Amino acid sequence: MIPILSIFNFLSMFFSIIFQFLLVQFFRIHLQTDIYYLSISIIQFFFNTFSGFIMDLYIPFYNERKVKSEKEASEFFGSIFLLMFFLSTILSIFLFSFSHFIIKLFASGFSKEKIIFTSSILKILCLHLVLNSLNYVIDATLQANLYFIFPFFLKIFPPIFNILSLLFFSNRYGIKPIIFAMVFSSLFNFILFSIYSFKKIPIKFINPLSKIKHIKNLVKSSLPVRLSAILWELTTPITMNVLSFFPSGYITLFNWSQRILDIIFGMTVTPSVNVFYAKVSKYLPEKKIDEIKKLLNLTIRSNIFLFMVPTFILLLIFKKFFALIFYQKVSISQIEIMYHLLLFLAFRAIILSFEKPFTLITFAMKKTLKILQIAIVFFILYSLLLVDSINYLKIYSLPFSLTFSQIYNTFSYFFYVNRKLKVFNSEMKSDILKFALFLIFLVIFNLIFENKFLIKINLNILIFLSFSLIMKREIFSIYNFLFKKTI
Repeated sequence: MIPILSIFNFLSMFFSIIFQFLLVQFFRIHLQTDIYYLSISIIQFFFNTFSGFIMDLYIPFYNERKVKSEKEASEFFGSIFLLMFFLSTILSIFLFSFSHFIIKLFASGFSKEKIIFTSSILKILCLHLVLNSLNYVIDATLQANLYFIFPFFLKIFPPIFNILSLLFFSNRYGIKPIIFAMVFSSLFNFILFSIYSFKKIPIKFINPLSKIKHIKNLVKSSLPVRLSAILWELTTPITMNVLSFFPSGYITLFNWSQRILDIIFGMTVTPSVNVFYAKVSKYLPEKKIDEIKKLLNLTIRSNIFLFMVPTFILLLIFKKFFALIFYQKVSISQIEIMYHLLLFLAFRAIILSFEKPFTLITFAMKKTLKILQIAIVFFILYSLLLVDSINYLKIYSLPFSLTFSQIYNTFSYFFYVNRKLKVFNSEMKSDILKFALFLIFLVIFNLIFENKFLIKINLNILIFLSFSLIMKREIFSIYNFLFKKTI
């Protein structure tokens, strides 16, 4: 299953990367791209914050209903679908009515003209929020019934619609056609989701109030997890506020760098961790600890290796490639800033690729208070580091603060899971040491020979070949894990 998911994920991420490059090619790094990224960040913040109260633990609750009877499961699906529709509509009306005020909360450094333009974009995206909420319910229900392939297939369409709108309409109408394309793609996906899911999974639309007891239990169980997620999401308005005081283009520089790494992360890590979470949720009640340990080792090894390879290839060619593609569109100083942002954020993403399986085990164990505790410390640490470093590191204070806060998260989840399940073993220790040495050598040699492109290329090839020989057995195990049923 993972190879098929990876193919669809790759196509989705490939088109997403193409779109990100075309966006800069068309609009440069300036006001319109800043407003685009800010509007997307606001919508994502409210969507993630609101939907999580219902959806964080929707799958286990749905499965509990399904064990009792198909009828209960279909009624629960229908009631949550209608509830999400009503709540997302109310939230969209709120965002539409108070868009100016909300933008000031996220970008207090914006001028009045920038706020007015951003408000017009945000109002269009309100419909996108409603459709995305409904798609989220259908997607989660399909995954609960082990239908993974179709949801991953539908991820291909949004970036394609974005690319088409940019190529055919943006020269004349600016950034707004892309925003309309987002709404249209969410509507398109909703229609396909509905046709597919309603054939595969029974649904009975009933008044959500008739399931109020189940919904209360769902929200109550989700509350600690949701509060921790809100603390995480609050880094978005903090980050956007800081960036809004920098000159035009800085919101784009940071968000573009983060989005490119998110795309690589989604392509290389997300498919395996989705399957990992589904299997761990099954193994824990059955007390199959040995299977969890084996799956954990393979998932971590796969995550780090698959993420590191394309990321360091990107970093290796980034300056030359970007200067060639965006000649006269992006300044040399902007390319330098993006490169160093990518470098900082890539290190954080590698840490996150190691941390993610431990986080999901904690979720599967339903240790919600522990998740909340870690999130509180993460948020405090991020805020303090940002305040302390902003005057010295400027824009680099953002990835610096995120990275060091993430290190705390990783250690917390690792030690907690290991204390409960004793998952740390010699195999994991060996993998960590080998990957750490590989990373250290790459960073040192790339910093030393940063401005000597040919030497840097040859050294990186040599390091990659040496690493591949040293980790030959581990690389074969990754191949077997991804393409053969090993566990």
